[in-house]
Parts: sequence; structure tokens; C-alpha cells
Amino acid sequence: MNKILIIIALLFSILPAQISVNPDKAGLSEIRLQRLNKIMHGLVDQKKIAGAQTAIIRNGSIGHYDTYGYADIDNKKPLHDDSIFRIYSMTKPIVSVALMMLYEEGRFLLTDPVHKYIPEFKNLKVHRPLFPNRLLTSRKWNMWPINKIHYVSKAKKPILIIDLLRHTSGFGYGWGPNTYVDRKYNKAKILNRKNNKEFISELSNVPLYHEPGSGWRYGVSTDVCGYLIEVLSGKNLDEFLTDKIFKPLNMTDTHFQLPNNKINRFTSNYINNIPKRLRKLAKVFGISFDPDNSLMVVDHADSSEFSKNVTFLSGGGGLISTTNDYIQFCKMILNKGELNGARILSPKTIELMIEDHLKFIENKYGSITLPNNGTGFGLGFSVVKNIAEKKILSSKGTHGWGGMAGTFFGIDPKEDMIFILMIQLIDFNDLEISNRFQTMVYQSIVK
Repeated sequence: MNKILIIIALLFSILPAQISVNPDKAGLSEIRLQRLNKIMHGLVDQKKIAGAQTAIIRNGSIGHYDTYGYADIDNKKPLHDDSIFRIYSMTKPIVSVALMMLYEEGRFLLTDPVHKYIPEFKNLKVHRPLFPNRLLTSRKWNMWPINKIHYVSKAKKPILIIDLLRHTSGFGYGWGPNTYVDRKYNKAKILNRKNNKEFISELSNVPLYHEPGSGWRYGVSTDVCGYLIEVLSGKNLDEFLTDKIFKPLNMTDTHFQLPNNKINRFTSNYINNIPKRLRKLAKVFGISFDPDNSLMVVDHADSSEFSKNVTFLSGGGGLISTTNDYIQFCKMILNKGELNGARILSPKTIELMIEDHLKFIENKYGSITLPNNGTGFGLGFSVVKNIAEKKILSSKGTHGWGGMAGTFFGIDPKEDMIFILMIQLIDFNDLEISNRFQTMVYQSIVK
């Protein structure tokens, strides 16, 4: 009898807890939430995405939590409430918070030059195009020999730590229209390094896209923050995040490397709209895809790079997590730095982080364009500054970010709301999933 009870107890400890959802308590319309489900379920049924998980927490209550589709199409493995996703750049807000924890300990000032702690950045160079006209930086003009003429020179001022947090450092990803700096990034294989130390060494030899503090460019700045955390704390990044954030917030499924006992909960990652010639080539190399749709696996759950020996701890995009774990992180931010008795940051630090820090740069250097209109950037988060310009249902001051595989979150202090989308699709932009998701979130608010 005792053995039976033990088995039953173990079974229930393995199964995910039933999530209690109350739309009315959260001030959401159950009927209107069906519109959200219709769109997300439709994308799955049309084989545009493998699966989707959506969550809305408002006024302290879970108003919506929906899981639909597959974690892995080939194996017909269904998506579950506790499925684990690659959150990629949703790592950035977590690492930014971690760095600000060290700021609160007095380890540095935001105006400190980065080279004070990372000497490799002492004498960085800046790319100076011979023809700064934007027309000459287009992909078309980059085919012309005249645009190959360039020079680099020492940066006029150092990168400040605040530049890393707000992406005004001059670092990028090398994802541009094949400019000189883009080619340098790609040749150095910046994000394919053995460890953070090697990453810093390679990055120090690549010219900056612009003078530090003079513009905004999305890139590896938060990866540098990750290494800076290691330098200041004397701990590896994964150890610091676990001790200071994951354990206090009960984020038990957030990792750089997938534990062996959680592989069955991991999702596969896909790419969409693959041309026929590439699909044929993929088949030659043994990459699987469903011939009835355009989804092709780029990282299989059972053989993922995340399940192997991960040595480069990318502060800008290296984490995997669950919806529930990320809800805990968002709750802490929304609650001004505290959750369930665990104080991560002070309310004043949170206030500083979710302020738009780009407006001061715009006043000096001119307009800065972010991927989404009406959006500025704080210290680790995008920040809605003008809902009319944004042209998507939102609130001024809403902050959040997304990941390369389509994961996305928002925190709206005005509505006391958190909303999270989890999918695994690399080229998700054409589907405008995050915008459609956010629209459906806000239209469901009725009180």
C-alpha cells in the first residue's frame, strides 16, 4: 500500500500543476479571448507555426493561459504547459537586471567606461565610411567598388556601461547590408566562441559601427554585460543568475544548458517559407521537414545544441525557459523589483530601467529608429513612448522585448498586466505574430 502511495505521489510531482484561469477576475472578456485563440490556433492549423503558448496576467490574476499545437511535429509531440522554449534575446532583460543588481551594490557607476573593467576595450576603433550618405550603405551600393573605400580610427570617447544597457555602444551583430563592419563581424564569428573571454577578445578587434553614445544599434552589447557580470562578481554568468535571480524567483526551468532529465519537455525550432531548392538540399543533408507545409526543423529537440556542453554563456541570447518561469521574472519587474518576499532590485532602479533613455541622444544626434515605431529603449527593455506612432494597441510606458524564435513579452504598469507569447519559429516577422498577439491581448480588456 505504501509503495502505491509513493508511486502516486511521484506521478503527481512529475505532472505539471493545473493552471487556474479566471478571465473575469483579470478584467478580460472570455468571448474576446476566443479571438486570440482563433488567430493562434489558426496559425498552427495552417502549419505556419508548430505550436503556440500564450498567457495574460492582469490585476494579479491569470486571465488567459493557452497551449496549442506541437513541441515537435515529426514526432507528433504535443506542446504542454511546462514545455521549454529557446527564448534567445529575452535573455537580455534578465542579464540587464543582473548587472543592475551589482550596480546597486556599488560595484560600478553607469557612467564608468567599460574598459575600466574590461581592458580589451581600451583602444577601440570606429568605422568611418568615406561616403556617409545612407544611399551608399544600401545593399545595392555595397556592390560598387567605390563603397569599398573606408578607414577606421580610434574612438573619440569610450563606451560607458550605460551604453551597453541601452544599445548605444556601437556594437552590432553583423546583420547589416554587408558593410565593412558587417563583414568583420561575420569573419570573426563573434557568437561562435568557446567562452566569454574569447568572445571579448575577438570583439575588441572589430570596429564599432558608430561613436559610443551617438546612436542606437541592436547587437552584442548585452553579451558584454554578461562578461562584465563575471568580472565584477567573480562568478560564472550561469552561477550568478541562478543564485541571484532564478532561485529567489523560483525559475526552476531557466538554463543555458538543457538538463538531461528535461529533454522530453524541450521544443524543436523551425524556419518557415523555405524555397523548394533549399528544401531539396536540406533533405540531402538529412534535415527533416514536413512536405505538406513550409516548416523545416533547424534545431531538433532531441539533438539540440542547447543539450550539449554549452561553454559560451551568451548574455544576449543564450537562455532557454518556460512561460511560467518568465512570468515570475515579469511579475518581479511589474512589482517594482520584488516577488514573494524576494527583493531583486529597488523600485527606483526599476523606474530607471524602464525609462526611455534614447530621447537624450536624439536631442543631440537626431532621430533614432528602432524596429517598432513609437518605441524607445531603456536599460534592457524597449519602452512604448507614443501609442499613436506605434499604431498597435498598447499603453505609454509598456516595456518588454522579444526573441529570435518569435518569443515575446510585454509589461504594462498602467493596466497592471503581463502578456507572453511563446513560439519557435526563426523567420516569424512575415507573419506579424507579435503585433497580432498584442492587439488581441488589449482588445480583450473590458474593465
